Amino acid sequence: MNASNWSVEYSCPQCGGPISLEETDRLVTCPFCRTRVYLVAEDSFRYLLPPAEGISQPLHFIPYWRLRGLTFLFQPTGIAARFTDASFLSLRHRGLPPSLGLRPQAMKLQFVTSRVSGRFLSSNRTIRDFLPLLAAQDGNAAALRAFVGETVSRIYAPFYFRDGRLYDALLKRAVPTATDLDPSAIEGAPEISPWNVSFVSTLCPSCGWDLQGEKDALVLVCRNCGSLWQCRRAGLERIPFASLADGPAPLHYLPFWRMKVRMEGLELSSLADLVRIANLPRAISPELRNTPVYFWSPAFKINPAQFLRWGRQMTIAQPSGESPDHLPEGTLYPVTLPVTEALEGIRVTLFGIATNKRQALSVLPGIRIFPEESLLVYHPFHPGSRELVHSRMGLTVDRTAMSYSTQL
Repeated sequence: MNASNWSVEYSCPQCGGPISLEETDRLVTCPFCRTRVYLVAEDSFRYLLPPAEGISQPLHFIPYWRLRGLTFLFQPTGIAARFTDASFLSLRHRGLPPSLGLRPQAMKLQFVTSRVSGRFLSSNRTIRDFLPLLAAQDGNAAALRAFVGETVSRIYAPFYFRDGRLYDALLKRAVPTATDLDPSAIEGAPEISPWNVSFVSTLCPSCGWDLQGEKDALVLVCRNCGSLWQCRRAGLERIPFASLADGPAPLHYLPFWRMKVRMEGLELSSLADLVRIANLPRAISPELRNTPVYFWSPAFKINPAQFLRWGRQMTIAQPSGESPDHLPEGTLYPVTLPVTEALEGIRVTLFGIATNKRQALSVLPGIRIFPEESLLVYHPFHPGSRELVHSRMGLTVDRTAMSYSTQL
């Protein structure tokens, strides 16, 4: 078996030609008919680590959960934040490696398809089983924390048996912790049901124009009729949006989620409540009591410190004046953080704006948040030497903190 032959391909739904995929691809183009399609998974995306070459024994692919995202730890002194990329064994068998270590980050992952030979074992542990283990890695398992921007996927690592011993098919070495592992426990384990990735056409459902987007964009843009679309339930759904125009000069526009929520356990429904909780230097007037409060979040993946900063500052500033359904002419930064994850970040923003952190620690666990409405809003930015500057608020975002800094 040659590792160089482990290229994963799907057939184009238009011409039947092969389409090669990378791990992060969601929007791909057929090299033959130039058809663009969007990838949709039944649940989480599934990948495999290609085995080393020269293995003749039957392969057993063991499942692991992989969790990537931002971890925020709430402390009396403030918020400690870090980026998380961890993997955990999702099969209840002793002797198997408990995680994949740095392999998912260091190696090129490939999609699982029916063309890959070997036995893919079924998971019998959920991702929720590993949240306590993930919390323990912070050194304070009992502390209050939030996970934002979670990307959950399954990774299958190859193993094989030789002379009754379990071998790692990546290193071609015996697994030291599996000396007492019964081969029948793995060889007789249930396999996964057939699984595949489906494709959705990227023609605008409104006008038939080609939709635009980066490879891992969650929202596709139609420049012809000025609409935005996201994929849901194997189809495209139009989403509401707005933008802050800033003169005729082309600018960079970064997407943000504006969210209105209902809370139980905390009175925070108006700007007056926000002024009180954040101890802002503003007089509470009847107008503020009648003005609803919105929570803001970046709609793109960014490092933890910047995510916290932008969510806090924009929620305090409560920017307004956007034009509904107006698509600006400048460069649109791709939407890579779904609104579901932005809603998870509201607790982080709440704790960030609270002046009394100890009191917030006692109140936060009892707060329940119910989304009422959301709007994707593009904000204008001017390019600086190393940062982008919000053209109205004057706030800056470091390009190196963003996933697509080389494109801006």
